Amino acid sequence: MKEIIYFNKLTKKYNKQEVLKKLSFDIQQGESISLIGNNGCGKSTTIHILCNLIPYDNGEVLFEGKKVTPNYVSYKKHLGIVLSKPYYVEEFNVVEYWKFVCKFQEVPKNEINQRIDDLVNLLELNEHTKKPIKNLSSGNQMKVSLGGALIHNPKMLVLDEPFVNLDIGTTEKIMNILKSFKGKKTIFITSHQLELVADLCDRFLIMDKGHIIAELNKQDYDSLDALKIHVKQFLVKEDNSLNLSWLG
Repeated sequence: MKEIIYFNKLTKKYNKQEVLKKLSFDIQQGESISLIGNNGCGKSTTIHILCNLIPYDNGEVLFEGKKVTPNYVSYKKHLGIVLSKPYYVEEFNVVEYWKFVCKFQEVPKNEINQRIDDLVNLLELNEHTKKPIKNLSSGNQMKVSLGGALIHNPKMLVLDEPFVNLDIGTTEKIMNILKSFKGKKTIFITSHQLELVADLCDRFLIMDKGHIIAELNKQDYDSLDALKIHVKQFLVKEDNSLNLSWLG
């Protein structure tokens, strides 16, 4: 497979606190890969750097061999980005927002309306297309964000905690869409919901305190349950909080 993303000894500090510590990993074209870790381990910072939303301090990020810098943003036309806290023009309705994305991503004008119609049907947003995005439920807002990530047909999807605050039906809908892209698009996803990413992804990067502490491949396990048990061994720490003599 061809390498599409390479993080090479990347460091990032907020004030004096080092959030990413010589972070290194690669993503191959066409694979589905998950970055897993507890809160505060650096997952969202990693995503924001990949999407050129924040700068990094040292090391490098390469997209198809070219270094990502504040002056190199054209590679983002190949990314479909879904953030845990999406950026919208909230006064826009669904159609207005997607047309805005189409213009930014240079979607051919003669294809825009058809693509919007297709996504409205795919994401079951027919009753909501004229509503301001700010008035939609969190689940429908996430659908709008996913539609904006798909409408320019990117080669890679980057999703940061896309299932937060979603109901079961919306989660299942989005999961089915993502599964349909396996092997066709590169998928890079962070999530706390191990049950979901274990079913979707083939490779798992376990992150702790700003660096990768383990890399696991689904093919090395006899079952998803065995894989999930192994992941939890890295992430679940010994809990002494119940050892309070006065509480009980």
